Amino acid sequence: MNLSKFIEDLASCRPTPGGGAAAAVAGAMAAALVEMVAALPPPSASGASAARVKFKAQSAKLRKRLLELADEDCLAFEGVMAAYKLPKENRERGFEIEKALKKATEVPLETMKAAGGVEKLARKMVEKGNKNAVSDAKSAVYLAQAAQKSARENVEINQQSLAKLNLPKDL
Repeated sequence: MNLSKFIEDLASCRPTPGGGAAAAVAGAMAAALVEMVAALPPPSASGASAARVKFKAQSAKLRKRLLELADEDCLAFEGVMAAYKLPKENRERGFEIEKALKKATEVPLETMKAAGGVEKLARKMVEKGNKNAVSDAKSAVYLAQAAQKSARENVEINQQSLAKLNLPKDL
């Protein structure tokens, strides 16, 4: 999906994409900024090119993963909604809800981890990257932090929902 379509869908009253996908996309944008800064010539020629190549490759990998997580987050939440729509008489309903909520918790946890990796790389670019792009590197830091905080909100709300489930312990 292109960016305009994603933003339109995010603005709609549809349940997905939501905050979890937005968090992952923010993290992916941060990773893209790190890649861009890493691609710029270094402030000095003191052997920084190998490190830049490494930072660029790591950022590209994290960017790709965060975009996958944006899609996974949508699918996970759709799974939660589907589980809640099961008939209340269905003996498996509670277990299906639990399974879906666990998945909906795991995805933003992974988003937090990936965005944390991006933040570390972005901080290195603030220190070691081209000084003409320091604002881009700092923007990457802030976007990565926003991604982590937003993803944490999704983790917490899903954990609260899991805690509220009254599943029988003996089945």
